[in-house]
Amino acid sequence: MKQKMMLLQTIIITLSAVVLLMLISKLEGIQPYWNSSHTVFAEQKPIQLSDDNLVNEFIQLDLPVRLSKVEINGSILSVDLKVTENELSKANMYMGMAEIISFTFKRTTNIDQLLLRLVAEDRWVGGKYLLLAADVRRGSWPSSALTELKNTGDNDLAPELKSWFRVTESRLWKKRLQTNNEINGNITLE
Repeated sequence: MKQKMMLLQTIIITLSAVVLLMLISKLEGIQPYWNSSHTVFAEQKPIQLSDDNLVNEFIQLDLPVRLSKVEINGSILSVDLKVTENELSKANMYMGMAEIISFTFKRTTNIDQLLLRLVAEDRWVGGKYLLLAADVRRGSWPSSALTELKNTGDNDLAPELKSWFRVTESRLWKKRLQTNNEINGNITLE
């Protein structure tokens, strides 16, 4: 008797589920979840960068080089990346630059100029030294430029990249970080 009751309950539950699914599928204008498309990796909507959201937006970036200073003045964003002796990898510096440039011009609507500086910090005396500066402007470089910058690795920047991003290298950069001045890949700030 117990088995018959259990079988009857199972049949009733199954039939109820079938009827319920049929009713749901017949509703006009509503697609079942399994037939609709869903965006998994959506691009984030462009934002209006301001003093109010500046910190929150930059905290989300995954940068290989630390931020030292970020300022916004109208449509101009100024960013300093702090480089210590342990982080003197040109590949990491270029990746950090590419991330900042990408964020600035792909994720914001109100920034037209990015002033980006790589600043070396001497931990012993606390001095700061300019390594490289870039004056990047919206629309003045091809879309392939960011990929080129990311793929530069530990090589010197191509002349086109320097031109597109208006890059200026300091004497310290030229003395310590240019490929022809590196000794066995070791770079120091001495």
